[in-house]
Amino acid sequence: MVKTIVAEDSLQDKLTSLAKNGAFQIGLLIGQCSPEKDFIAHLAPTPTIDEGDLSSEEDEAVPKSDQIRSKAPDSIAKIVDAVLAQHTRQVVRMLPGGLDIIGIYVVTPQSDFSSSANQSKLRSILGAVHRTASKILLGTVESTAEKCILHVCTQTLKIVCKSQDVSTTAPSIMSTVDLKFQRGGVRWQQLSYKYNINLNFWLPKDKSTQSLYKMVLTYIKPWADSVSSSLILIDSELPDDSDLLDPDAEEKPTKKKGGRGVMELTPPKVFNVEILDSCVPSTNSDGKLESSGSLRLIGALAGLAFVHSKATVGEARAAVLVDLVRSVVSRWEMHCDSLIEEPPSHLIGPIIHEPPRRVFLEGGGLPVSLCDYLFPGDTSADACQSAQELLGVKVRDEHVDDTLETFKEVETIEDVVPGEEEIHEHGSTIRSGPASCPIAYVMLAVAVGIVGLGLSYVTLQGDKMVT
Repeated sequence: MVKTIVAEDSLQDKLTSLAKNGAFQIGLLIGQCSPEKDFIAHLAPTPTIDEGDLSSEEDEAVPKSDQIRSKAPDSIAKIVDAVLAQHTRQVVRMLPGGLDIIGIYVVTPQSDFSSSANQSKLRSILGAVHRTASKILLGTVESTAEKCILHVCTQTLKIVCKSQDVSTTAPSIMSTVDLKFQRGGVRWQQLSYKYNINLNFWLPKDKSTQSLYKMVLTYIKPWADSVSSSLILIDSELPDDSDLLDPDAEEKPTKKKGGRGVMELTPPKVFNVEILDSCVPSTNSDGKLESSGSLRLIGALAGLAFVHSKATVGEARAAVLVDLVRSVVSRWEMHCDSLIEEPPSHLIGPIIHEPPRRVFLEGGGLPVSLCDYLFPGDTSADACQSAQELLGVKVRDEHVDDTLETFKEVETIEDVVPGEEEIHEHGSTIRSGPASCPIAYVMLAVAVGIVGLGLSYVTLQGDKMVT
């Protein structure tokens, strides 16, 4: 059965314009996968990335021969996989639940696209994009391994789309895709939620070579796994997963007189979601009786997810869970990135590191909202700049909603910072550290929502924090 992908016809005009320009371009296909068909919502051109912008892991993956090449590739052979992976890592953080990177697009002559070496190169890039986009979900959601390659020929202006299964056991054969551009494209439905998170982790006392970043991710994963079994109410009801989210959704988008051209975007229908945890998993309960410190993650997080008009309740719930896990992991990743250059502190007492808060962006010609994370001192202009650089979307400051999450006052955070205390677990005593020792408190995910206030912090014993 031939795979079908639907896109707004304005994207066809954009691709044709890029082909007429004649310049080589590669970028990410942002959209949504569903059992019956996939949807393309946006084309995100990959920007030129300096070597300093790559993570250490990605920088090591770049061959020495690639490091001396032109930073802006002019053919498929000159694309650096790590650059696409870094772009993917940054873009995924800005996507609401339900939207994902479903593939890549490339604007290049037919001869460049069809050579066997370049076909192999594109499959390698797709694999890197898939692994990077899936990593943030901690294995809690199985992302589809079937990705798309959309090619626009700069000579004939022809647009073709193929799919490739990037799983290790799949054959290296690209399948033809039925690409349809239609007016109105996709009608989206929006799911909005607030989530109160309350997690406590104990860090092992024994010296470990594992970084704090990786260690905490291993503690977050049990929570992420448990979230998948939560009850998710939609507009205070509990419909079956097989039910349509909106039974009254129109089968086809309404057409506007006058043929093709700019069409007013129909606002998504909004559903309110409540996530009811079955339980909060206990962590570090593997017999360790002593700990060098603790990490506390508490807050009220705001989230959004989008699904197509004919989505089932099951698809909607999956989109919400993806958004929640992405949001928590993204904040931890960004927080650790911000601490790379943090020098060891000589101060006694709490040291507050404020994490990024989530903001939402509307407009820019997109039918759905985007999100971004701002550290203290950042403004809505920074979110607009990120959207422009990473997604090629122009969003105005007034279209950035930064009211759903705000920072908690430092004074109130210090009020709840513990000194020396004993916590009894399994009949034994765990100490959080003597008050005379330097203790670093790192706030991970502060969020103030409509439902309440939240804060998080890490407690580490000793004079150095490893990140």
